[in-house]
Amino acid sequence: MDAPVEIHQGSDPKSSLLDAENQHGVICAICLDEIPLQETALVKGCEHAYCVICILRWAESNNEPTCPQCKNPFEFLIIHRSLDGSIHDYMFEESVCLLLRASWFDSTLDDFYRYMYGEEDDEDPDEVYLNINNRIGNRRRGNNGSEKQEARPGHQQAGSSSGEPKGRNLGRRAKRTLRRKAAQHDRN
Repeated sequence: MDAPVEIHQGSDPKSSLLDAENQHGVICAICLDEIPLQETALVKGCEHAYCVICILRWAESNNEPTCPQCKNPFEFLIIHRSLDGSIHDYMFEESVCLLLRASWFDSTLDDFYRYMYGEEDDEDPDEVYLNINNRIGNRRRGNNGSEKQEARPGHQQAGSSSGEPKGRNLGRRAKRTLRRKAAQHDRN
C-alpha cells in the first residue's frame, strides 16, 4: 500500500480504517466474502488470507488446526486486531490459542456450519417425516409373482418359547468341518 493507513480510535473497531483502504479485493476462501482490511488474518507459514472470525472458527472446530487451502498446520495468525479488540495499522503475530479466548471472538459455530453444510432451512420437517418410505423389501408373491407385496420385519422371539428346535442349525461347510475334526480325532 502506498499511503499510510489512518486509524480512528472509536467505539466501533470495524469502522476504524478509512473507506478507501477498507476493501482490498481479497476473498475469504471459507465464507467467500470480500475481507475488510482490518479483518484480514494471514496464516503464519503459508500466508493465505481469511477473515479473522472465519479462520478462528475453523481452528476452533479442529483439534490441530490446518490451513483450509494447503493443509499446513498453524498455531499463529498475522492480524490487525489485538486481544482487547483494538485495531492497529500494522499486522502482528498472535497465538490462535489466545485469539480463541479474546473478548471480541464469539465462539458460536452456527454461522460457520451454515457455510460448511449449506442452508437447509428450506426443508420442511413434516414433509421429511410424512414421506418416509416404509418398504423394507419387495418380495414377489401371489399370482405367479406378478404382484409386489411389502415385506414385514420378522418377529424375533427369545428364549425357549421360540418354537424352533433347540439343536444348532449348521451350514454345509460347518458340518463338513465337524466331520473332518471327528475323523481326525478318531484316527489319533
